Amino acid sequence: MATTSPSLTQRPAWQALNEHFQQVRTLHLRQLFNDDPRRGERFTLDAVGIYLDYSKNRTTDETLRLLLQLAESAGLRGRIDAMFRGDKINITEQRAVLHVALRAPRDESIVVDGEDVVPQVHAVLDRMANFSNRVRSGEWKGYTGKRIRNIVNIGIGGSDLGPHMAYDALRHYSDRNLTCRFVSNIDGTDFVEATLDLDPAETLFIVSSKTFTTLETLTNARSARAWCVNALGSVEAVAKHFVAVSTNTKEVRLGHRPLAHDRHWSRTVPRDARGLPCHG
Repeated sequence: MATTSPSLTQRPAWQALNEHFQQVRTLHLRQLFNDDPRRGERFTLDAVGIYLDYSKNRTTDETLRLLLQLAESAGLRGRIDAMFRGDKINITEQRAVLHVALRAPRDESIVVDGEDVVPQVHAVLDRMANFSNRVRSGEWKGYTGKRIRNIVNIGIGGSDLGPHMAYDALRHYSDRNLTCRFVSNIDGTDFVEATLDLDPAETLFIVSSKTFTTLETLTNARSARAWCVNALGSVEAVAKHFVAVSTNTKEVRLGHRPLAHDRHWSRTVPRDARGLPCHG
């Protein structure tokens, strides 16, 4: 008969951590640093260019021991290994969660269902990079022959927050000849304000939706299509001013006009790459 594992907060390791919290909650950081002059060195981590200093928290060696004990009790190591193995840990969609494959070097191998998926990932990333470079260089032009100078991402949730965050973080290194905007609110004011000072002939829309059925995203995409077609005078303009990022290739179209698209990668959605134009 199958048994159900206790919830995290019902585990003895959690109870031990909670008792420890009651003991340290009133400790002053001054006391912790007086007791351990090397605390500022020991309670830090430095890796891949990121420096983490957690010494200025009510954390002790016992705190770390109890946290590791809780992680072991919950089987965290096994769950991490299952993700890296390609086990179908996404139980709602019965699929692997292979975000690690999206960051894997070309020479690494990650086998899922007997197939090395890393080459598939890099094939998509290469197409994305190629198209992005074509936009930045001016090789990809709009319907009237003008080069693209404005990029508007249309999405919601992770399809908006992911590229927006990446853009903000890397803006210092960006080409300032390109204007980037983001539309996520179904209120028409959001779209109007985002495009108010843009030339439709120089604007590329990235419609980002995993299923391409999200109501808010499609509503804004249709508004963008109408704005573009009305200004440029032809539905043929859609093919030059819209690209899509989606796993549902059958639905990637606006008003029966298919868009340039990329299948992402069939096993998982590279949300961290959604800020890049894609072309199939």
